[in-house]
Amino acid sequence: MKSIWTLALQSLRLLARDKTSVIWMLIVPCLYMVVFGSAFRHQNDNTQAKASLSVLNQDSGMLSERLIRSMESESLDIRFEEQPPEELPLRLLTIPKNFTNRLLKGKKDTLTYQSRTDANIEAGMAAEMGVRKSAYRMLADLAELKVKHRKIDEKGFQMLDDRPPLINLESSYAGVHETIPSGFEGQVPAQIVQFTLLILFIYAGSMLYEEKAKGLLRRTRLAPISFSQIYFGKLLGAIMVGVIQMTILLAVGRLGFGVYLGNSIPALILITLTFATSIGALGLILGFLIRNGEKLLGISIISGLGMAAFSGCWWPIEVTPDWMQKAALFLPSGLALKGFHRLISFGDGFNDVLPYILGQAGFAILFSLLFALIFKRLRKTEQLV
Repeated sequence: MKSIWTLALQSLRLLARDKTSVIWMLIVPCLYMVVFGSAFRHQNDNTQAKASLSVLNQDSGMLSERLIRSMESESLDIRFEEQPPEELPLRLLTIPKNFTNRLLKGKKDTLTYQSRTDANIEAGMAAEMGVRKSAYRMLADLAELKVKHRKIDEKGFQMLDDRPPLINLESSYAGVHETIPSGFEGQVPAQIVQFTLLILFIYAGSMLYEEKAKGLLRRTRLAPISFSQIYFGKLLGAIMVGVIQMTILLAVGRLGFGVYLGNSIPALILITLTFATSIGALGLILGFLIRNGEKLLGISIISGLGMAAFSGCWWPIEVTPDWMQKAALFLPSGLALKGFHRLISFGDGFNDVLPYILGQAGFAILFSLLFALIFKRLRKTEQLV
């Protein structure tokens, strides 16, 4: 057992000697978390999505003021114009002169809504709907006061505002609604998965390739160490690299960005451990199979970035086609990211993420066995150890 730990710690020492490893393991992932976590922090927050609406109020009566107050409750970013603008803003609502007097006399009047052709269509629809709802609401208030034979003045409107609403609308999602992970809650797991892929593919594979190319594995065989000890030592070293990196980045996410890490620490530990095992073994396999250092580096980077993108590290997997969401679950990175999101973004418990843990464990066993078979075969054919 001591020999296994000695070989595993040797992998950490070799990695620590490379000064750039600290940059790629810790500094770059944290920078990605800051940049993309801040950029997409409010992408699903409806309170941040307000359509701008310029209002030119040419009337000074109480009905125009009530109309504007009603529009302010419709998530509209209202900007007032003192004079008719020389250049049409994105959206402009014009309240005509004598608007209040004409309505109080029972006469028709017209609100003018204009929108530029280059304005956002969805925001324009939201703004127009807000204006229409406010106008209908005011007309309903006028009709109610008229039916109740109440004077149409501030006192009458205050009576309507103070009474309980006649109709309550309760809305809810049919089935299960899940908010797409965004902000730091979305980026911390994504960058942990992406950079763990890159680090273990590049460094685990490259270190083993260097040992093989320089004959270090042959020298190891001269020591009183068995084949199984070498195997488990190399595998444990790769696992430790991945676990240490993910643990530090999870701590940074919690302490630096306030990311909730879920209510099941055992589940978090198992996802971290199984993911590090599966990707560590896969990185070691690449280090054995690829015989050219430059090709190994290129394939490692392409494979790591490709798996990261396909798993949802570059964009929320929820916005991709259904077939891609299902295919991501056949990748260890897809299972890990899904498990992290279930814990961090949705607050699920151990039983909810157990399928992802078991899937990761399956990949870990599969790739570990493949690494053992390849290691054993190359030992026989090329006398590596």
